[in-house]
Amino acid sequence: MEPSQKIDIKQMKVLLIFFIVGDLMWFLPSFTASASKQDAWISAIIGVVVGLGIASFIYGFSTKFPGMTLIDINRRVLGRFAGGVLSSFYLLHLLMNGSAQIRVIGDFMTTQMMTETPMRVVLFLFAAVVLISIRTGLPVIARTAQVFFMMFVVLFTILFLLLVPESEPHNLLPLASHNTAEMMRGGFFVIAFPFCQLTVFLMLFPLLEKEEMTFKSFITPVLYGGAAIVLVVTLSILVLGSFMTEHQIYSTYVMAKKISIGNFLQRLEAILVINYLLSTYFKCVISIYAFCRGVTILFGLSDYRVLALPLFLTMFGTAYVVSSDVVFLNSLGPAWALWEITEFLALIPFVYAMHLIRSRISGNQLGSS
Repeated sequence: MEPSQKIDIKQMKVLLIFFIVGDLMWFLPSFTASASKQDAWISAIIGVVVGLGIASFIYGFSTKFPGMTLIDINRRVLGRFAGGVLSSFYLLHLLMNGSAQIRVIGDFMTTQMMTETPMRVVLFLFAAVVLISIRTGLPVIARTAQVFFMMFVVLFTILFLLLVPESEPHNLLPLASHNTAEMMRGGFFVIAFPFCQLTVFLMLFPLLEKEEMTFKSFITPVLYGGAAIVLVVTLSILVLGSFMTEHQIYSTYVMAKKISIGNFLQRLEAILVINYLLSTYFKCVISIYAFCRGVTILFGLSDYRVLALPLFLTMFGTAYVVSSDVVFLNSLGPAWALWEITEFLALIPFVYAMHLIRSRISGNQLGSS
């Protein structure tokens, strides 16, 4: 039998923060700077503000169907067949996201740190770690996140404080020199990747024990994650300038290399790597765990852990073939962001609109009878 998968609200908050920060710090500053240059920090703020609205809508949607996962909601609103088809596309989306995060780690390690190590080895090892985590269950994943969360916050704070002396305020000038469309295009990536992806938590909310998650307890960690995104994008522009931020794939890693205190305290980019490996790992594990739960519900399996081994092989293979190299993977950013937004619109606003239409039709039929 499958063990209990219940977690508490504090653990859910930690998972939310890790998920929002996730793998975005590797490439998000580059994406935003490519659209709005030195105004990328404004784009990040716009994206976070819109993203908070999206997160609020996702929370409101979940309250309309208490105790139900997204798979259950789709089948209830659209019917077993149509809901199952839509859910299948969503599960494919989760699998691709999890595999892409594994590939992000593989590309970084083989281009920046372990250049002589074959890509397959890094992907295999990281996928194996994800496999072990999935088999242990969500409570163990959540407790692990709690253990590492304080270290994550401390390292992030140290990195921020040590980079402040390296910042050049003139890199932000001229302020607001781009039109609204260009700044919105920069915020498009912030909206798509961390906030539209929050639909994954519709698979986890039913696993909360004792009490439901209030709006305040949900939106607070989302706000913290959004603030971290704004800080990193702004710091990248201040330290590197818009040109370097735009053209360096790992701009935040390059930025961390600039830390030097008295020519003694240097090469602290390892702090950044540890933090981003942690956040990418937890985002990947959350996505793949939600995928396993979804497949289990969709096909009526008794235990999601029977999927672990075939899932491991699928993740490894998908991560290896999803991109030819890091440059191509980075070029997929705009198309992938559009996919994220489309997936969100199909899953939440569309399903909710169908729910309202069906409720109104049912109400009219009862009234006429």
